[in-house]
Amino acid sequence: MHDPVIPSSTCAATHLVEDLYKSASDVPAEWASMLERIDWDDGISIGCMQGRAHSEWEVHAKSPPMFCIAVMLEGRMRAGLDGGATLDFRPGMVSVMSTATTASGWDCFIGHSGFKMLDIRLTPQALHRLTGHALMPLRGKLLHDYSLPGLDTFMGCTPASAGLMQLASDVLACRVQTPAARQLYLRAKAQEALALVLDSLSLSDDARPLAIPADRQRLLQAKALLESSYGQDWTVQALSQAVGLNEKRLQTGFQALFGLPIHAQLMRIRMDAAADLLTQGHSVTETAYAVGYSSLSHFSKVFRHAKGTPPKQWSLMQSSGGLRR
Repeated sequence: MHDPVIPSSTCAATHLVEDLYKSASDVPAEWASMLERIDWDDGISIGCMQGRAHSEWEVHAKSPPMFCIAVMLEGRMRAGLDGGATLDFRPGMVSVMSTATTASGWDCFIGHSGFKMLDIRLTPQALHRLTGHALMPLRGKLLHDYSLPGLDTFMGCTPASAGLMQLASDVLACRVQTPAARQLYLRAKAQEALALVLDSLSLSDDARPLAIPADRQRLLQAKALLESSYGQDWTVQALSQAVGLNEKRLQTGFQALFGLPIHAQLMRIRMDAAADLLTQGHSVTETAYAVGYSSLSHFSKVFRHAKGTPPKQWSLMQSSGGLRR
């Protein structure tokens, strides 16, 4: 078995998750408690995984033909398709897989930290009904392409857009609990995610090309620095020096690869971190300072613009919890 890493092989994870909801007898209890699946009878389903585990969990599974989208918000996963390459699936990434045949592979879920992942699956029939295609060859802004065309299996991994990250966060923190309304909300989110992914993978005539391959690791490093040190007052110059890439290539490459300017990306990271801190019970003052704001009024204004509610109100809303299991 390879040293795992999740490519678009999220389908292996996807099929796994699907089976787990039917029978979790061979799933570690701490991982089983993190899983929830919402299923519709027309071939669309949403899998949610969130929580904290203290052990790794590795499995091998087969996936029937389907289209899979997985968005990682927190944690790490390694996976691979049998006979294919492996990929490291980290926060801020989306993996996509479209296959017309049964695909087998393995997944390794990394423990010892928080884990949040949204997994959306459609059968070929559901995909065809919505898009006119039962199989979707993946093209466009793929950071890694691990497709096996000879096996009618297409998969790739790319940075998730800000819109897709926000969508995944909204689903995992869903507060709509009235059964009928919740079903409508989640189903709409599944189709919205499909639209966002297909749009990002379809290059239009005026689409900007990605940064040159030689720059991509430095761009990923730049984003990782923003995510790990969001309290720091990053400037383009400082980030450029930190990753060894000139400012122009950093700015244009960052925009092309992640869909946001550097400052906007930092703001999103800070607001997501602030939301998590508030959810954990930290005060508004503590949270503001932790994410790099010395002015509480400015922090509150930015947070309300990003999340749609003031930080104090956000804290109060958390008592209702996220998706219930």
